[in-house]
Amino acid sequence: MTHRRYWVYFLLFLFNVICYLDRINMSVAGRSVAQEFALSPVALGYLFSSFLWAYVIMMLPSGRLVDSLGAHRMAAIGATVWSIAQMLSGAATGFATMLLTRLGLGAGEAPTFPVSYRAVRDWGPYTERGIAVGCIQAGTLLGPALSAPLVAWLITATSWRMSFFVTGAVGLVWVVVWVALVSTPEKTRWIPEPERQRILDERHAGEVMPTGGVGYRGLLRSPSMWGLAVSQGTAVYSVYLYLSWLPDYLQTARGLSIVKSGLFTSVPFLIGAAVIILTNWVGDRMLTHQTMHQGARRIVVVACLLLCALGMAIPFVDSLALVVILTIFPVSFGNTATATNAALCNDLLRSRADSGRAFAFMVLGGNTFGLLAPIVTGYIVSATGSFASAFMLAGALALIGAVVSFALTRHTLGEEAPVAVGMARATG
Repeated sequence: MTHRRYWVYFLLFLFNVICYLDRINMSVAGRSVAQEFALSPVALGYLFSSFLWAYVIMMLPSGRLVDSLGAHRMAAIGATVWSIAQMLSGAATGFATMLLTRLGLGAGEAPTFPVSYRAVRDWGPYTERGIAVGCIQAGTLLGPALSAPLVAWLITATSWRMSFFVTGAVGLVWVVVWVALVSTPEKTRWIPEPERQRILDERHAGEVMPTGGVGYRGLLRSPSMWGLAVSQGTAVYSVYLYLSWLPDYLQTARGLSIVKSGLFTSVPFLIGAAVIILTNWVGDRMLTHQTMHQGARRIVVVACLLLCALGMAIPFVDSLALVVILTIFPVSFGNTATATNAALCNDLLRSRADSGRAFAFMVLGGNTFGLLAPIVTGYIVSATGSFASAFMLAGALALIGAVVSFALTRHTLGEEAPVAVGMARATG
């Protein structure tokens, strides 16, 4: 049996690498941008967060578009929009124009995770959902890990403006390759017929899935949908805190140069790429057909969130080596929690027709928290002159997310919880 579908996973992995390459660019360039435009930490925090405003606003419409247009089309549309916006950031003349280009970046990147997760549901047999999502989302870690030092070098060798032009152009090259090679499993010609048949037979665990979905209204009646959204949010808060502020923290609080901060920033993201793949491989191995539909994968999510909370110890260590080691936990396991949550969402979905919407609402929950992280951190640093309270807050949220995930994410999405159904029947 061939495995040519893995090339689709690989292109989606690159899709996520480029997405996060463009995000980390602003984080590494932030100090240079702030110096040229005379920005305060609060203003810089708003710039770090601004792409998430459009990202959040466009998330639910993006989920609907993924369901109606297909993951393959929305991937090309989204990457084109965000790549052009990224290149325009290099031409920004001040805070206002940089803010506008960052909003364009957010609008273009909004379909990224709904596209990735829906594509796994379309292309992957259920027994490889976790590892497929893990490998694809490893791009969100390898992107910063590989690009942070490269962008830092590019800024030092040329300018922060040139870094935006170059990283934006990379995304447009990916679009050309994707459009040329990928459609749906049914229509992609280079997939051998036996492999195509296996994908179509096994992607829904051998079950006949309902053709009609329940839409956002039906999904939001499920406690699991809210559990996924909230736990995703507490993980993403940590992810964006470190993604946005770690280079600046290392430069200002630990006295590192731009290049050294880029190198040290890459370490937790590089290790996290291995962690996210290994953890989701274990998650796939521990599930049976029955426990999958009962939400057993949430145990992995809970464990990841508990480990993510170890970032609270960062303010209490003096050694730079210990700082880097401790950042591995929130970066690696925060990102792993979001990927495992996506696989859990796939496990619990009743209908394929709701997949784009379910993933969009889950990611919306994540980024509602996520957009606050850079802003709140900016205010904390401005008010206290320290990052300590910011790290403590992120750890506390991760602990709350672990409790929410364990308690709520155990019921089928698109159906009411058994207790609620029973009460409705009793009162009906």
